[in-house]
Amino acid sequence: MHGFEQTFPGPSREGEDHDGNKRRKGFSALLNQAALILAAGLLVTGLLITAPALAQDSGESGDAVEADPAASAEPRPVLIDVTTSDKTLLSIVDAGPPHLREGETATSQTAYSAFQRGWFLTALGLATPLAEQGDKAAQALLGVLHEAGLGIKQDKAKAADWYALAAAQDDAGSAMQLAQLYLLGTGVETDKKKAADYFEQAANAGNASALYNLALLYQEGEGRPFDEQKSRELLEEAAQLNDPEAQYALGLSYLEAQSGLNDPGQGAFWLGRAARRGHTSAQVYYGILRFQGKGVDPNEAEAADWFERAATTGNPVAMNRLARIYANGRGREQDFAAAAGWHLIARTLGVSDLSLDRIVESLDEETLTDARKLAEQYSATLMAPSEDPARESP
Repeated sequence: MHGFEQTFPGPSREGEDHDGNKRRKGFSALLNQAALILAAGLLVTGLLITAPALAQDSGESGDAVEADPAASAEPRPVLIDVTTSDKTLLSIVDAGPPHLREGETATSQTAYSAFQRGWFLTALGLATPLAEQGDKAAQALLGVLHEAGLGIKQDKAKAADWYALAAAQDDAGSAMQLAQLYLLGTGVETDKKKAADYFEQAANAGNASALYNLALLYQEGEGRPFDEQKSRELLEEAAQLNDPEAQYALGLSYLEAQSGLNDPGQGAFWLGRAARRGHTSAQVYYGILRFQGKGVDPNEAEAADWFERAATTGNPVAMNRLARIYANGRGREQDFAAAAGWHLIARTLGVSDLSLDRIVESLDEETLTDARKLAEQYSATLMAPSEDPARESP
């Protein structure tokens, strides 16, 4: 189909029954014992209520009075809920900040507990003296509070200072945050060399996002010398940690490598991994590979499934591909209303297609109405429903 060829970014049963009967009989005996204990008043009233059948003595003749057959049945235990009837749990905010016992000293964990409950000022007050004494966890927490402006005015420069102190004590999370600040020039001057250094520190601790970002810097030759092989090695590490962005980038590196390191099979494999983890762009690209049979067996129906999955999450390229699927009847039964509907949404989002425009123009009014209904169903915030059939489509 035209357009798909281009590349885009032992015992027997009797024995078992017998054993089962023995177990049931044993349970009945226990219940009878419990009933007798209850009759003697040795169980706490209200926890177990039974109706035991007790033989009565005449006291004179020694003859037992015949028990009522109904009362001789096995006792039926009734469990009573003795817990509070009010099962409502307090929210972590309503529960208040963590309380210290007499003589107990606050730690960074206490500060984090307050932070997690939303008591940011309390967290700030608890963490500050600890951070000033060199507690790296408290320093990292102050970095978060200053960066996000929680309990204090936002100040990313101060956040960077606290992150730097914690990173100097090998706090990988702080190194990761500081690397992002240097990469974007937020709170500090942009410095991709420092960003790469901090990404590497976090990467050495097994941080998948740091591995991914460091790989991109090697790939771009910024902050690190250009090294496609090194970039791929880092992406491989991050991809093995199930980072979908790294899996997507690794797949692309195998498909679009500039130095003869192409491997369509590996490219399709990693794009498929990313697609299955919900990476929308990977779903589109993997759908194209499935349709073309590049690096993977061709399967137009599966390709259509991937396009639809990505399209329903708002990807306009996937919408365009799905429209072509319906228009040409490949991977889906031919459906011009569906083709036009998906095309209208994709076009609204900036993906044009002249061949699909011509199909829309050729549709009868009934089919076009169905197409508009589909478009409005999936893009209610992008195109308002119109009762005027003459109104130009978006």
